[in-house]
Amino acid sequence: MQAKEEISATSPVRLSRQEHPLSRSLIDPDVLWIMRKLRSEGFLAYLVGGAVRDILLGREPNDFDIGTDARPSQIKHIFRNCRLVGRRFRIAHVFFRRRGEPDKVVEVTTFRGPAGSAEGSEMHPEDMDHTGAAFGSPEDDALRRDFTVNSLFYDFTDFTILDYTGGLKDLEAGIIRLIGDPDERFAEDPVRMLRALEFAARLDFSIEEATLEGIRRNAPLISGASRARLREELRQMQQKAITARVLSKADELGLFKAIYPNVRETGGIFHMLEWLDQRVRAGEEGPEFAYVAAMALPGIAKECPFGADISLELAAETCSREIGELCAEYQLAAHIRHNARELVMSLYRIGKGKNYRSKGRFARKPEFRFAWEFCLKYAEIREELRPALEYWRAFVEGKSSETPAKKGRPRRRRRRPNRKPEAAQ
Repeated sequence: MQAKEEISATSPVRLSRQEHPLSRSLIDPDVLWIMRKLRSEGFLAYLVGGAVRDILLGREPNDFDIGTDARPSQIKHIFRNCRLVGRRFRIAHVFFRRRGEPDKVVEVTTFRGPAGSAEGSEMHPEDMDHTGAAFGSPEDDALRRDFTVNSLFYDFTDFTILDYTGGLKDLEAGIIRLIGDPDERFAEDPVRMLRALEFAARLDFSIEEATLEGIRRNAPLISGASRARLREELRQMQQKAITARVLSKADELGLFKAIYPNVRETGGIFHMLEWLDQRVRAGEEGPEFAYVAAMALPGIAKECPFGADISLELAAETCSREIGELCAEYQLAAHIRHNARELVMSLYRIGKGKNYRSKGRFARKPEFRFAWEFCLKYAEIREELRPALEYWRAFVEGKSSETPAKKGRPRRRRRRPNRKPEAAQ
């Protein structure tokens, strides 16, 4: 793949079929069917965004998105299996349901233009949104996207790739570059700052200097972002096993404190997050509640240090408060809060060593193995836990090496004959 020089300010760079690896055979057949249907109705239809980027990088796309000049109401009219979603900006979801297969949703988005570029009175009611943005050309849409590497279009009719923003050069150089002025674009959507770090971690790219400095300047703005959107970004990072890389970089740039205002101590957080990410990459368990526990653990440990004489009631009260505040910030479910609390409390039970009375019952619980591994990893940076761990290691290994005694046949108890009371004389 070799990027050509741009012809003019408004002409996109075009890569012909011989100059790139993107083939229709790599595109979902249902996506191709939608694009052909839109074309047959006289509309433009391009494969857009992350799918184009991933295929050019030799990766398998997570999903396929389509950009078109058809308006949402027109898309809904063309496809019976379509539903319009979104209040901020209207998007068409085309559904495919087949027996024995999971439901599939293909997102079809109308090309967006500059704010106020069309009269609202000319719009169909189903096309109205609350952003002030109107519909535009493919170039307008490319310039409104977040990063250059996400603004590439694929035209399946002539097999060419269109680049309006220099995304091909940045893709080749391994650079994440924001489109437009960082102060303006980050103020418009502060979540873009976190997404820049996420894409850099996922693709193993570097962040362009002006974009990086823009994040540093505008970091406090993310505290006003939707917590639901931030939580979804954080969940995706956990699934992709990049949480530690993203949040440690966020901490350097001042984003972390704005994302997690209730996390007062960060010592050891990234050590534990990296361990959880490694587990996810290895296909092992890395549940959301463990990420929450890792976030809350340093603050809990500072207020309530580990030790043989620690009161478990005091530790439980501290855990409930710290984890409760963290979960309330992102409206996490009660079971996540409960499991995170129990995981941290497991460290306090282990930390009591031989002073913990219910060792046998605790070690037999199904969640003990994960808690034990969690504690072993945390003990790498907390020396006060190591003596207790040595005791528990001997205890656990001793328990596992024991062979249960063979049970003989149960003895039958002799029943005493019922004696009748003597008759009264």
